[in-house]
Amino acid sequence: MLEKTLYMNLAAIPIYVIIWVTTVFRKMTKGRTNVLFLWLTGTAFLTVFAELFVRYTMRTFPLTPSQVQVVKAAEYVYFLARNASNLIYIFFIFSVTRTWYKIRPLWKKLLIALPFIAVCVMLLINERTGYVFTVTAERGYDRGRKILILYLLATIYFVFGTLYVTFKRHLLDLGEWVVMITMYASNLIAVLIQLFYPGMLIECYFTSISILFIVLFVQRPEKQVDMNTGLPGYRAFCEEMRKIEATGQSVQLIIVSLTNASEVRRFLGDEDYFEYIHSIDENIRVYADKEKKPYELYFEEPGCIYIITDDPKYNPAQAIPDIRRKVRKGSGKIAARGALPDTRIVSVKFPDDIKDAGEFFRFGHSFTRFANVDKVYTRAADIIGLREYRIEAHMGEILDRALGGQKLEIKYKPVWSVKEGRYVSAEAVIRLDDEEFGEMDEVMLSEAAERRGMIIRLGAYVLDRVFAFVGSEEFELCSYSCVDIPVSVTQCMQMDFTDLVWRLREKYDVHPEKICLCIRELSYENMSAVMNENLNKLASQGYGLCLDGYGNGFSNIQHILKLPLRSVRFDKSMIAAAMTDAGRAVLEGSIKMLKSIPLEVICCGADDKATAEMLESMGCELLQGELYS
Repeated sequence: MLEKTLYMNLAAIPIYVIIWVTTVFRKMTKGRTNVLFLWLTGTAFLTVFAELFVRYTMRTFPLTPSQVQVVKAAEYVYFLARNASNLIYIFFIFSVTRTWYKIRPLWKKLLIALPFIAVCVMLLINERTGYVFTVTAERGYDRGRKILILYLLATIYFVFGTLYVTFKRHLLDLGEWVVMITMYASNLIAVLIQLFYPGMLIECYFTSISILFIVLFVQRPEKQVDMNTGLPGYRAFCEEMRKIEATGQSVQLIIVSLTNASEVRRFLGDEDYFEYIHSIDENIRVYADKEKKPYELYFEEPGCIYIITDDPKYNPAQAIPDIRRKVRKGSGKIAARGALPDTRIVSVKFPDDIKDAGEFFRFGHSFTRFANVDKVYTRAADIIGLREYRIEAHMGEILDRALGGQKLEIKYKPVWSVKEGRYVSAEAVIRLDDEEFGEMDEVMLSEAAERRGMIIRLGAYVLDRVFAFVGSEEFELCSYSCVDIPVSVTQCMQMDFTDLVWRLREKYDVHPEKICLCIRELSYENMSAVMNENLNKLASQGYGLCLDGYGNGFSNIQHILKLPLRSVRFDKSMIAAAMTDAGRAVLEGSIKMLKSIPLEVICCGADDKATAEMLESMGCELLQGELYS
């Protein structure tokens, strides 16, 4: 029986080897949780190794004096490592549940470590008292008179850990919770068996299997690691933030955004770019160690770093210049190659500045649009107070008020035909005068709704109202032949977009030739196969297509050639640029080129008679602006 049970201990060794190799290969070596897991695995392996060493040393009796000393040393290692595993697992639970802040003071960690400290004291006096074990030449290892105290001390960890994991069930998914409870359940069964049947050495094997399940269900790289850098990843950061929100913690967060990360990475190549990211990580670590500021760092592709520090009163402004200087000094070859990463940094007190984790995630991806371009570092409070940010952040409430109270206005900006001497069409534009945020134009509303994922709702409302207008008697009294409706790229990419247009056509009895769908040039850069199919399908049904904002995006002629367009609407910026000779030449050449395709050309910005005459002299026959409003 002894040999058979030893085989179970032997079987635990390759399991630990697999765990270590897997952990390193999956880059699960950074961050407090991963480090604690490595310590847990290390002490568990030391336990099984020490037990095997003792059993193989005691195969023949009597033992020699040197064998007695070796067995004693191995037994001390066994008891220390085994009980250290209990303590480390408790710390691991605190880290996984993101409740480490509860034991941040040193005295609390010492309080939790008291049972382990008691074990260490018993082992220190064991040579004199024999309370834990004795080793003799004739009998080998024997349990001491007070060994049950060690089991009692281990039971304290067992009860505390089981209750804590149960109470924090809401911070773990089902698989994580079951596995972490199983760690205690399997070890309890093994300990009870060994307590009554000392020859059944199964505890270490059960522990190895439990840790293997932790690897499978808790230490998952897809949830924790960015595989390109080996740093903790964005998904792990999101989970940490959810736990911080659920536990009501106050933390300081720092976001470092490389706004041109994609371009820098393409220019430098992956190896040099990720080396640069690691240099940032290394310099932050060195500074934090020097200042004794514990932190957690996470990386999101293509170039965003999130830092959590449990000290909400910490002011990062003092650290930023020093760290940036060291990063630049250590990354000289990047600057030498001509790369200049554009870094933007913001600090957020959570939940003082932003109370909701979901809102914080959106803030992290959008703060660079609102931050002062002349400053590298900004406080979240300075951005959150801006009207533009508040509008975007409260877009859901704004749309509820606007659509619920029918306060969203749709006006029609006419287009003048120089050739016919009358208004021939109109562009539908939306306006809103919100009771809290004041007046908002179409650009502000559409862009904010697009970023908040609400453009489908807004776009559907606009389509319905415009179709209703075009199908009414009021439209018949106008001289318009069609109405231009702005549509977003998100709308065009919906699988049922053409079905929606068809339903509106039948509902309001609107002929397709009376509707022209306008797609922004900047949005068209992101077109998908679905969007292309939808637009071609609508064009084949007779709906007009207009490329809006020409000259404000990439002005790629491929946009013109790919789509069955009816017209192109020039952006006001091109008209304003025509005040110079070069700008005038570009505008005039563009008008002639597009008309020769042939396409209708609409020029916005005809706000005065001089501009209108200039555009007319260039051959533009469709004008829009304040002069014709």
